[in-house]
Amino acid sequence: MTVRTKFREAIPYFPAEIRQPLSRISAEQASEIRELRLRIGKSVQAVMQGGAMTVTKDGKLASLSAEGILVSRQLMDTVFQNLCSHSIHSWQPAIRQGFVTIRGGSRAGICGTAVMQGDRIETVRQISGLNIRIASERIGCAEELLRNPAIHPERGGLLIAGAPASGKTTILRDIARLLSASHKVTLLDSRGELAAMQNGMPQFDLGAQTDILDGYPKAEGVEIAVRVMSPDILICDEIGSDDEADALIGSLHTGVQIIASAHAGSLASLRQRPQINRLIESGAFRTAVLLGSGNQCGQVLATMSLRGGAG
Repeated sequence: MTVRTKFREAIPYFPAEIRQPLSRISAEQASEIRELRLRIGKSVQAVMQGGAMTVTKDGKLASLSAEGILVSRQLMDTVFQNLCSHSIHSWQPAIRQGFVTIRGGSRAGICGTAVMQGDRIETVRQISGLNIRIASERIGCAEELLRNPAIHPERGGLLIAGAPASGKTTILRDIARLLSASHKVTLLDSRGELAAMQNGMPQFDLGAQTDILDGYPKAEGVEIAVRVMSPDILICDEIGSDDEADALIGSLHTGVQIIASAHAGSLASLRQRPQINRLIESGAFRTAVLLGSGNQCGQVLATMSLRGGAG
């Protein structure tokens, strides 16, 4: 398996007092960094498999009690402006959802004060925390999964479940790459994470026969994909709303196989989410797999047949 992370692509978004120390981190350590966290009044932190560490001014990774790069109000505002390409207004739809996706596919989660318009978040102000989740490409990480004949999507839809930061997006990318060798694949990338498109080109290897719908809302994207791209397999991430579930159920009548992900701490908890349960009951998925997190990130911990029992 070949591992490539997008840590270096994230560095230019930071001002010099953070950018220079980050640039000094060794390649070996940089490859293990999963998140960069900024909180007002706290030191910049790098989160690795073993936990959070302080980034020091000389580019070392030290314990949380060590002196690091203190995040001021001005520094936080500068980073946020950079993440939004100095056009916060144009990024409002993403900000309302709590994140912006940056070059290379990394995602910056946003904490701050919500400004409400009725029961709807209008914007977020007074940014207090940022979590840049570093995108990674792990070529070959889905090979073992697809070698299991009971799981292979040709036999029915596949649902990939896991906690946040369990590797669902990374697995979906490699599945697209592998399956597109012999199937037409459409990748529905509503959040700009799966493909990280730049000037019409994906920043990840997604295979020879993968078409990408970038930024489309899932419900509309599913209908467009089925209508104009004639995919054999449709891949999307993080199913959430009733409209998304309805669109995916509608696509089943065309013979498209669905591969999707969902947040869940266990396979049993999937059915507690109404939209996911409706998809399961519709026959959209034949099999579900649960990915581990932490030290088991990306590993398949369990499989379940959704047409009659656990595996």
